Amino acid sequence: MRVVLDLNVLLRAYLTPGGEGWAILDRAEASYSYTLLLSDFMLARLAKVLRYDRIRRKYPHLTEGLIQSHLSALRQTAELVSVSTEVSTDEGSRDEEDNRVLAAAVDGKADYVVTLNTAHFPDSFRGVRVISPEAFLSLLRQQRGAAPG
Repeated sequence: MRVVLDLNVLLRAYLTPGGEGWAILDRAEASYSYTLLLSDFMLARLAKVLRYDRIRRKYPHLTEGLIQSHLSALRQTAELVSVSTEVSTDEGSRDEEDNRVLAAAVDGKADYVVTLNTAHFPDSFRGVRVISPEAFLSLLRQQRGAAPG
């Protein structure tokens, strides 16, 4: 299964270790549940947001060293997608950043986009389903239960 995690899911994973976002990301890093897909834009945007002053004040555990460690782990875990697809606000989301996530999903041949903002996305886009983190974790649990052995 090939999956794009929206930036809000990735951000939540790093801001609240042990939460839903972390559980999803942990399964990608364990390399048994799904292939995580990311684009250069998504990595750069995540790096920028993690360094916002307001984020660093609210989450003092998020040191520069930890940010670098997280980004390095993501680069090693994820399959980097070269994005050439353009998604307009007429066909995708009203938000340009969300459309760049959809473009990465299309070009990465993703099965799912996992986002906290399902209302901002179409339910499905060019064969890619958009689901919530809760629904995705449920799907992973079902697959795990159906696995032989």
